[in-house]
Amino acid sequence: MSKDVVEQMYVSKEADYFSLERDIFKRSISGKGLMVLDVGCGTGVLGAYLKKEQGCTVYGIEINEAAFNYAKNNLDDVIHANVETVDLPYSNDQFDVVVMGDVLEHLVNPVSALKKIFEKVKPGGEILITVPNIRHWKIVRDLVFRDKWEYMSWGILDFTHLRFFTKRSIKQLLNDNQIHVKNASRVIQKPSISDKINKVSFGLFAGLLASHTFLVIKK
Repeated sequence: MSKDVVEQMYVSKEADYFSLERDIFKRSISGKGLMVLDVGCGTGVLGAYLKKEQGCTVYGIEINEAAFNYAKNNLDDVIHANVETVDLPYSNDQFDVVVMGDVLEHLVNPVSALKKIFEKVKPGGEILITVPNIRHWKIVRDLVFRDKWEYMSWGILDFTHLRFFTKRSIKQLLNDNQIHVKNASRVIQKPSISDKINKVSFGLFAGLLASHTFLVIKK
């Protein structure tokens, strides 16, 4: 499947696909009055929260037109564009925080896009990233025991995903390209059975139970 076909499938998704709040970002962005760029902002749900609760100024980039039309009403400024190809209309060192929630897996060259974004972050600022964890137990189970690798309209094997990562592989990719990862952690939904198993096993199986990896890049 070509990159252009995948992109067209992505931009044609319904707006509710892009309406999820990311609690891990809400917990990680604690300052007041920050300049925030949300890459892949969806309908702007996270940005609306940051504006209301923390007085942040939130800009967004969104490729899906339906989601973009919602985001225009929620954020201070949104551009309808592909982050990989657009000339970013922002100043260098403009943003305190950049959010990239489930974005890198959709990109042809995630490293190139990240380096472009990095220029727009203030010294001391951060890029916060989540990527799906391809090592999740359901994926491993289906592949090993069912000979199954089936793309879906939602989730880790979303049909618009071009790349797949584990915690180790995404860290290695970024560090190999001189993008320093300050912190990388696994995201396990709470409350859930996975969360309970993780606690009683003292984190032994976290790599299989986590749905995502969360990364912090410091400038």
